[in-house]
Amino acid sequence: MPKLQSPFYELHARSAFSFLRGASSPEEMIVRAAELGMSHLVLTDRDGLYGSARAHQKAKELGLKAVVGAELTLECGCVLPVIVRTREGYQNLSRMLTRSKLSALKGQSRVSWENLATYGQGLTALTGDKEGLLHHALNNQGKGEPADVVRRLCEIFGPHHVYLEIHRRRLRDEEKQLKQIVDLASHLKLPVIASNAPLFATPDKRGLHDAFTCLRHHTHLDAAGRHLAPNAEAYLKSAAQMAGLFADFPQALTETERVIQSVEFGLENLGYEFPRYDTPPGHDQESFLRELTFAGAQNRFPKLTIEVKRQLEHELSLIKKLGFSGYFLVVWDIVRWCRSQGILVQGRGSAANSAVCFSLGITNVDPIAGKLLFERFLSEGREGWPDIDLDLPSGEKREQVIQEVYRRFAPYGAAMTANVITYRGKSAMREMGKVLDLPSDVITRFSSLFANGDFPHTLKLEDHLKRAGVSDQHPRLKAFLTLYQQVLGLPRHLGQHSGGMVLCTSGLDSIVPLEPASMPGRVVVQWDKDDCEDLGIIKVDLLGLGMMAAIEETLATSQSRGRPVDLANIPKDDPQTFEMMQRADTVGVFQIESRAQMATLPRMNRARQRRARRDQGQRHCPV
Repeated sequence: MPKLQSPFYELHARSAFSFLRGASSPEEMIVRAAELGMSHLVLTDRDGLYGSARAHQKAKELGLKAVVGAELTLECGCVLPVIVRTREGYQNLSRMLTRSKLSALKGQSRVSWENLATYGQGLTALTGDKEGLLHHALNNQGKGEPADVVRRLCEIFGPHHVYLEIHRRRLRDEEKQLKQIVDLASHLKLPVIASNAPLFATPDKRGLHDAFTCLRHHTHLDAAGRHLAPNAEAYLKSAAQMAGLFADFPQALTETERVIQSVEFGLENLGYEFPRYDTPPGHDQESFLRELTFAGAQNRFPKLTIEVKRQLEHELSLIKKLGFSGYFLVVWDIVRWCRSQGILVQGRGSAANSAVCFSLGITNVDPIAGKLLFERFLSEGREGWPDIDLDLPSGEKREQVIQEVYRRFAPYGAAMTANVITYRGKSAMREMGKVLDLPSDVITRFSSLFANGDFPHTLKLEDHLKRAGVSDQHPRLKAFLTLYQQVLGLPRHLGQHSGGMVLCTSGLDSIVPLEPASMPGRVVVQWDKDDCEDLGIIKVDLLGLGMMAAIEETLATSQSRGRPVDLANIPKDDPQTFEMMQRADTVGVFQIESRAQMATLPRMNRARQRRARRDQGQRHCPV
């Protein structure tokens, strides 16, 4: 009978969200795992869960399971990979990462042994690769005796949830260390697991990994020396490949299955809840929203007609059915607070189609008079939450609102969504050019050839390079073309969204790790707006507009001259306003002030006049 292949699951994979370490996107790692026939893949990016949401979504598409994990940088500088088993473990990992990030400088993280002990429940610990805690102890680098280090991990995580990790990447002296680890495991009666600790999906990404290594060490390929990987073995390997490598340690492969079988948690069980609004006594969320809506409608609509009442009842019924009452109340309360502070605020977008939003003062457009379709904003078949964006004056007043939201949901109930900055044309050229030690004037010329921002002309990349001064005979042309194409779209660093804030009932730090933003007083989650939306996490957009500041100043001036203006009741058919628009006299007018828009306005007017003459001729034409 043919010998059965040992089961194997990779428990220690890293993606490009291990910034400047991994060289493949989370999606690429999951796709490759599917191609290799794996049913599970554990993603353990450095000091964060940045790529976990994307891995989860891609795995769900392909019928795999993306298991959540992370590499934790300890106070000693060593790394400890951990794997989430339970929902409690996920919450503990998220909180541990939050505390380590918020107590360090931007971009840094240090987990103390005390935090490990506090938040170790529900997690499985591995001993890592060459940057791991055990590796440093075995090499007598002042990290304690190897047996003592492992015993300490057992005290924190439990002896059944600590695994000594072995690797075979065809490196010098690795067999000596592998034997030390196996002997130590035997002495402590602990299991050994095999891992390739991949940093990229396929061997062809080795060059990009080397490029990232150069960037991390602020050097270039000619000078990097022993910083570079000696071979391309750190890729995601199949069960058959790992069985061949560890034919003498089949139990190390089988143990990976036991780890996977202990995993109960997935991101589909995240448990996120939008904050419930604290209603007055005698009210629940729905009844209080109803009371506020009809009270506001009496002031906002010229008359509470049957049509208005019918529309409000329809919207309130759907909001209740979908469970969104608390969301409308929280947004209403933010708007109310802004107005109490004299800050101009206005809802935008499809929220203007809602009579409830109009009644609550969130928007200033009468949707019934304008015959706007509510279902464009909210419908029973819609996936996800409604999206209400609030426009605020740019500058200090917007920041005042953001800080008020932080204060209300302190300490860990609110944060800005992240903005994942990816490698694009200019940044890809600049970084890969540095790695290949290309002249700075070539890099500058290449960047100057971009037509608009980071988007190039329709030139082929080779022609773009030739114009920048890199001939088709350049010895590093092929290497640059490969690196440039491979790095495009990969994450470069984490920024913050322009205005999206995520709110949570029971502590956002148990849902996703938080970290400091570059701007003082700001905190961001480790996922961007799309990741948050995919996982059902709700954001409220607080957007700063210079035009809102101008409108606010105009309204204040009108008020001071005894001519107060209500934005909701400004005439929609003022002849003088339309005459100015027909003349394209719209410099400084929001949305119709660009050259293209100003050129379009007279053309629209002429088209309207031609249509009017045609219609008039048809009316006078005898039948």
